Amino acid sequence: MRNNKLIGEWSITVLLIGVILLLVVPLLFGAGYTYPAADDFVFENGSTEWANLFGPHRGRLMAAWNYYMTWQGTYISNLLLFTVLPFIRLGLTGFRIVMVLLSLFFVLSLFFMVDGIINFSQSLGEEDNRRGRRNKKLFLYAVLLFAALGLPGTWIGKEVFFWYTGAAVYLVGICNLFLSIGCFFLANCRERTGRRHYICSVLFGFIASGTSPQVASFVCSWHLIALLVVILSAESVRKQLHFWNICPFLASFLGAVINSAAPGNFRRSKLTMDEQGINYGMIDAIKNTFVCQKGELKQILHDPFFIVLAITLFLVWGYFELRTDKKEKNITWIGVLCMVCSVLISQFLCIFPVLLGYHSKALDSNRTKYIAEFEIRFSLIFAIIFVARYVSQKLSEKVKCNRNFCLAVTLFGVFICVAGFIFQTNPAKKLGYGYSFELIREFSNGTVQEVFSLRKEVLDALESAEDGTDVNLQLPPLPSTRVTYSQGLYSDPGEQNNQAAASMFNLGSVTVEYDAQ
Repeated sequence: MRNNKLIGEWSITVLLIGVILLLVVPLLFGAGYTYPAADDFVFENGSTEWANLFGPHRGRLMAAWNYYMTWQGTYISNLLLFTVLPFIRLGLTGFRIVMVLLSLFFVLSLFFMVDGIINFSQSLGEEDNRRGRRNKKLFLYAVLLFAALGLPGTWIGKEVFFWYTGAAVYLVGICNLFLSIGCFFLANCRERTGRRHYICSVLFGFIASGTSPQVASFVCSWHLIALLVVILSAESVRKQLHFWNICPFLASFLGAVINSAAPGNFRRSKLTMDEQGINYGMIDAIKNTFVCQKGELKQILHDPFFIVLAITLFLVWGYFELRTDKKEKNITWIGVLCMVCSVLISQFLCIFPVLLGYHSKALDSNRTKYIAEFEIRFSLIFAIIFVARYVSQKLSEKVKCNRNFCLAVTLFGVFICVAGFIFQTNPAKKLGYGYSFELIREFSNGTVQEVFSLRKEVLDALESAEDGTDVNLQLPPLPSTRVTYSQGLYSDPGEQNNQAAASMFNLGSVTVEYDAQ
C-alpha cells in the first residue's frame, strides 16, 4: 500500500516537472535568439555619448540621472539601461546570454516565491508531508507558469521577455518582487529565525519599485496582501503585525514615491499632452481605469483555458488543504472578503499608472497589456487559493473526510471539467496562442531562426560598414511571427532608432527595407 502511494506521488512529480519544462524550455531557448531592438539602440548610443563627454563611469551615471530628471522616474531601470549596455560591451553573443539569464531569473525567482509561500503555509513534518509539500510547490509553480506563458494571448509578452529595454523596465521589477515576497514569507516561517530574510525582502522590494510605475504599483499592493495573509492565517505563535513585517511594504512604498515623484514624469506628461492637444487628469485616469479593469477581467474570466485552470486549482488546492493537519487559526468569511477586495484593488492599481502616464483610455502597448493581464491572472490565482483554503477548512469542520474519498472526488471533478472543455472548444488551436506553445511552433517551422538570421544580417552590415557612410539595406521579406520583437529600424533614416543606430556604429545614416519593390 505504501509502495503504491509512493509510486503515485512520484508519478505526479514527474508529470508536473514535464509540464514545467514544456513551458520553461521554449522561453529560455527563444531568449537565445534575441537581438538589440528599438530603444536598445537609443539607450546604448545615448550612454556612449554621455560617457564621451564626462567619462566612462561618471558620464553613464549622469545619463541615468538626467533621464530621471527629464523623462521618467524608473531609477533602477535607468541605471540598467545606461550602464549595463550588453551589446556594446559583450557583442551579439553576450547580448543573447544576458537575455537568457534574464528569462532564467524570471523562472528561478518565481519558484523562490512559490517555495516561500508553501513553506509558510505548511510546517515541516514526516517524510509523507515533505513529499506532499514538494508536489504542492510543483503544482502551484506549474499553474503560475501556465498563467504567465501558456494561456492564450500570453504571446504579447515578447516585449517583456525578448526585448532588453522591456526586460529592464518590467521583467527585472517582477523578478525582484518575487524574491521580495518569497523572503517575506520565509521570514514568517516558524522554522526561520533572524532578520536576514526581512532585510532581503526590503532590498528586493525597493529595487522592484524602481522599475516601471505599473510594476511599482502592484509591488506595494502585493506586499500588503502578503501581510494580510500572514495576519489572517498565521499560527498564533508566529509574530504578525510588527515592525519588521511592515518594513518590506514601507520600502516598496518609498521606492514607488521616489519613482512617481520624479521631475521627469511631470515634464514628460506635460510635453506629451501639449503635443496631443489634450488635458488629461487624475479623474479621467480613475474613470478609464475602472472601465479598463472591467474589460480585462471580463476577457480573462471568459477564457475557457483560465476557467479550467481556476477550477482545477480550486479542487486540487482544496484537496491539499484537507489532507494536512494544521494548527493555523481559522480563516473567517471577513478574511476572505478582505482578500478578494485587496486583489481587485491591486488590479486597479496596476492599470491606473499606465492610463495616467500615457493619457489613454486603454492599454495600448503589448507590454503594458501583458503586465496588467499577468497581474490580474496571478492575483486571481492567489484569491482562488485563499478561498479554497477557507472552503476546505469549513468542510473539515463539518465532515470527517476520508483521504481516498477526497482524492477520488478531486480527480473526478478535474476530469469532468477538462472533458467538458475539450468537447466544447478547440483547445489545440487556442493553446497555440500561449507564448511557450507559439515558440515551439515557430521553432519547429524555422520562423524564429529565419527572423534571427535577417536581424543578425542587419547588425553585421552595420558593424562592417565604413565610418561615416550611408547604409541602405535591402532584405528579403520577414516571415510572419508572433514571438519575436521588431528590430525597430525602418526605411526612414530620420526615425529616432535609425539615427541612434547610425550614431552608435559611426555611420552617416541607416536605412533598412524588407521586401523592397
